Amino acid sequence: MAKRVVKITVAPGKAGGPAVQQLSQYGVDVGKVTEEINKKTKILANYGINNVFVEIEIDEDTKNFDVKPELPPIADLIMKALGKDTGSHQAVKELIGDISIEKLAEIAYIKWEELRSRNFKNALKQVISACRSIGVTINGKDPKQVLKELDSGSYNNVITKYEELLKQEGRL
Repeated sequence: MAKRVVKITVAPGKAGGPAVQQLSQYGVDVGKVTEEINKKTKILANYGINNVFVEIEIDEDTKNFDVKPELPPIADLIMKALGKDTGSHQAVKELIGDISIEKLAEIAYIKWEELRSRNFKNALKQVISACRSIGVTINGKDPKQVLKELDSGSYNNVITKYEELLKQEGRL
């Protein structure tokens, strides 16, 4: 079973052109590959990301493929969501912005495979923890307070929403 890995750069949600067409030489269905790339990268366009590196692993015998976008770090996604270029230099003393729990849940959803959490709640905790280190509050509250509220069940509706999405996509 020979595997080939091809790396290409695409605009989020708008894969196509020569970068994707070159995959036809490996016998894969370029239309299906394009569709999968667009599905996995489309949400990144909301964060002002212009280019995404995508790794496509192709099984040369079966022509099956796996698409793995190289996603930005959590802190970068949070800052892009806030429209900022850099985080705080003194995170606890200097705040650079406020973000909603819903937006953080979306970031956890985007980073789901990389976070390797057992459940969505733990993935969301990782994203919330990143907020404190870059000087970001959540719904006007300190991230430590939001973590306590998360443990007490205050955001179960948000967690359930994204768990359902992940289940529908077969990612959970």
